Amino acid sequence: QMIEEVTIESVQDWANLASQVWQKEPSYLVKEFREGLFPNEFLYQKDGKCIAFLSLSIRYDYVEGAKSSPVAYLEGIYVMEEYQQQHIARTLLEYAKKWARKQGLHQLASDCEWNNVASQVFHQKLGFTEVSRSVHYMLNFTEEEEDVR
Repeated sequence: QMIEEVTIESVQDWANLASQVWQKEPSYLVKEFREGLFPNEFLYQKDGKCIAFLSLSIRYDYVEGAKSSPVAYLEGIYVMEEYQQQHIARTLLEYAKKWARKQGLHQLASDCEWNNVASQVFHQKLGFTEVSRSVHYMLNFTEEEEDVR
């Protein structure tokens, strides 16, 4: 089978791919995996080489657009550039849908940054429906303002 669950033996391959999506050092991702923070990770292999990964979760908190709770969540997906446009992401998404159904879930949610147009196109191409957009703000206080209190 081309898709298999990440194990301690394959975690470094997963971390190298996942670091491309989450902008974290692979060693840090390995540590988080070993701590149980990534329980549903999968690798896609071709010609004996790990070329893509899929990260799934079950979210029990509110998920924008979900009809029920819990909901399956696509936390991350990545295909190495030289293997893109070969329907590997579509294969991974089909796997994710089967995985979600096995968990008794009926929806698969996902998100991406507002300026990640490539990810938006990917989601639309694979049948996801956009359910909302939001921009988040933060007001930082200077030390002088905090001293006034």
